[in-house]
Amino acid sequence: MSDRFFRAHAVDIMQKLITEFDLKPYMAAGIMGNLGHESGGLTELREIGQPEGRGGYGWAQWTGPRARTFLSWCIQHSFDWHSIDGNLGYLIHELGNDHNTVSALLKTQNLEAATISFERNYERAGIINMSSRLYWASIAYSVWNYHSSAIA
Repeated sequence: MSDRFFRAHAVDIMQKLITEFDLKPYMAAGIMGNLGHESGGLTELREIGQPEGRGGYGWAQWTGPRARTFLSWCIQHSFDWHSIDGNLGYLIHELGNDHNTVSALLKTQNLEAATISFERNYERAGIINMSSRLYWASIAYSVWNYHSSAIA
């Protein structure tokens, strides 16, 4: 699995999350780590092996009522649910109405804690696989740091 798409878009997505929720870069990278794990680097937007209408949709692999709300939100806002704008817009919408996830994230002190916090409070995965989430988070944070040092 290639991480090229993830690397190409991580900085812009993180910047929007940082701006929207007053996060530190490692906190946004913790979010990205979870999304990268759930969606194979933001590229697998349907849960593998599930029939249409079942399983996870989008970056966060939203399921059940959350999947239906995600798809409906994209239609209402004229976004393709496969798009960056659709996925990021809905994520921001959902986090804006989920004060527990954001407040817990704001209490973290490092990348690992942020990644764990986002999984526990937002993803609540059946199979956690934290090593994969941390792997994607470290990629996002490295890309952020490289980009930040390149423009400094």
